[in-house]
Amino acid sequence: MNLSLAILSLTTSAFPGPRVAIVLDDAESGTPARARLEQSLQERGFEIVDAETTQRIRSVVTPKDVLEARLPEGLGVMEADAIVAGGVAYGAPAQFEGVESSTVRLTARLVDLATGRATRTLVTEATALGGTGRAHGASDAVDKLLKDASFSEALTNLGQAAGSVTLIVQDLPDRDALLTLKRGLERALGGAPVKEVYFAKGLGKLLLGGSDKKTMVGPDVADIIGETRTLALEVEEVANTRIVARHKAAKAVRISALVLEPKVPPKMKSSASELGRYVATHFAKFEFAKASYQPGSLSRADALAKAKAVGADVIVESEIMDISGSKALAIRVIDTKTGEPVFRDQRPMAQDSLKTAEALLATVGTVLPERLRPAEPIAEPTSAAAARTP
Repeated sequence: MNLSLAILSLTTSAFPGPRVAIVLDDAESGTPARARLEQSLQERGFEIVDAETTQRIRSVVTPKDVLEARLPEGLGVMEADAIVAGGVAYGAPAQFEGVESSTVRLTARLVDLATGRATRTLVTEATALGGTGRAHGASDAVDKLLKDASFSEALTNLGQAAGSVTLIVQDLPDRDALLTLKRGLERALGGAPVKEVYFAKGLGKLLLGGSDKKTMVGPDVADIIGETRTLALEVEEVANTRIVARHKAAKAVRISALVLEPKVPPKMKSSASELGRYVATHFAKFEFAKASYQPGSLSRADALAKAKAVGADVIVESEIMDISGSKALAIRVIDTKTGEPVFRDQRPMAQDSLKTAEALLATVGTVLPERLRPAEPIAEPTSAAAARTP
């Protein structure tokens, strides 16, 4: 079954709902308006952003900024799906026929950080009776806000543009990586629209869906991401309308490596096989690679011919060099298509050559996926081919 078909069903999920940050100025003891709003939203299935995160948001955007639509770019990339901001004003008490009362006025605005949509600035009022009635009045003002048609509609559509999912990506090396993900997701999601919303400082945001014909749910999309090898993404958090993932080039790269017997000084000939097999074994442990070892001395031309014959994508050369009495270990990774190195590095060799090899290979494991990332994407298997895969 085509995985992209999974996104066509909208189901109730155990995953948390959209995350809402409440940035509300409420000077009354116990902040009754905020407390009532939090409780009401939680009862409706929303997740309330914790106090620490809310404070970070408040440090860069004030309720007044939100009410006046002055939002800093990229505010919601990692913090929340939406902000409810505003303030509560408690009027001076007045006496009427022996009963003390005051007016509680709530001013608020809801901003959907995924789609950029916002309600108009809404104002609700309630009456607080008696000296201790402010909390009750604040709760009434919040209830009126929640019953407002435009506010209620905005809550219903929060995080969704005709059934969309917000994808937040961390650790992006550059914007090109985000655009590569955008194109890959369009293919993986069967042609559903994917819109770039934001990129800066290694963070990016994409809006998936938005077409009436392609209703999406976060858990379904996360499953597709996890099972699509060409998408360099590792999912870390899933909600119905939101996915947080980390860019991981190694997931999208799949190579076969032919590891050659190392070139070593004549006096170290006996250790060549041990070093070569160590490099091959370590290379095979990389998530993105499988490796085989080729014993014997081969020229690069012969090695490239051998690699092409066995279907290897790269050859791995290692060499112990004697430079002015000091030894160094070099590792080179050669692309079999071009015959050119895609990685090369060397280190002064410790007494234990395997420890030096381990340090070099750690660098290979980090750098090589990014070096190979611009290569042509690996084609996904057809459904018939997938059915034959054990």
